[in-house]
Amino acid sequence: MAQRKPPTVPSKKPASGARSPAGSAKSSGPTRRPPAKKPGKSIVNQKQRPWGLIITTVVLVLFAAGIVAFAVAGHNSGGSPKTAAGGNVAGCTKMIGNNSSTYLNELVCAKDIKGVTFKPEANRNHVTTTVNYDSAPPVGGNHSAYWADCTGTVYSNAIANENAVHMLEHGAVWITYNPKTLPAGELDTLRKLVAGQDRMALSPYPNLKTPISLQSWGYQVFVDKASDPRVQQFINDLRYNPRTTPEYGAICSQPTFKVHPSTFGHPLFAPAG
Repeated sequence: MAQRKPPTVPSKKPASGARSPAGSAKSSGPTRRPPAKKPGKSIVNQKQRPWGLIITTVVLVLFAAGIVAFAVAGHNSGGSPKTAAGGNVAGCTKMIGNNSSTYLNELVCAKDIKGVTFKPEANRNHVTTTVNYDSAPPVGGNHSAYWADCTGTVYSNAIANENAVHMLEHGAVWITYNPKTLPAGELDTLRKLVAGQDRMALSPYPNLKTPISLQSWGYQVFVDKASDPRVQQFINDLRYNPRTTPEYGAICSQPTFKVHPSTFGHPLFAPAG
């Protein structure tokens, strides 16, 4: 007899939409990803402010403003740069003339002082005799090698021209007065003006045509009173001015002359005694 084949049992397919049992393979369909989070602001990523540069800039601006304010204050107060002896420099260096020796040219600011005369004194030799000067008191010329002390010295008696002229060469302003015509009280004013002031000297002068005169190398002015504003103007403009001082840098100190000064008409050519 022919053997029968066992009947074929059809396989069961899961119904459409039915879930797969646990442990079965995942669906092959597309998977949704969660939305990406925006990165938070990191301290590292934040833009840093250049505080060092800002502080430095502020300091520089304040410093510059301080300089400007100081300059304006100095200008408004009438201040001017000074030489070591106190004479004005700024605005008082312009000369009339082009001589290489600047003291032979005329200083403009001195010319502007009413009554000031200028004589270009080129002779500056040292001599051992008396000199006949072209003005009284003299304002330059040949002179003794031994200069009169001009460290704010107040002389009680007239000194020799030859010693006085040499101190003018060193940038001194020499104030002279006539004891016979000087108003009462004026001598004290002159002493206070001179005493202790470098590049200054005061002495009486015989037969002076006015009560007071002022001399520097090449320049002279005659006045009647110590309170005349031209006195201070003359000192400010001409005392140790590098443009009008033939021997700029030479000292005014001469201690031996200060102790034993010359007398009028009798110059000293070396320390006395």
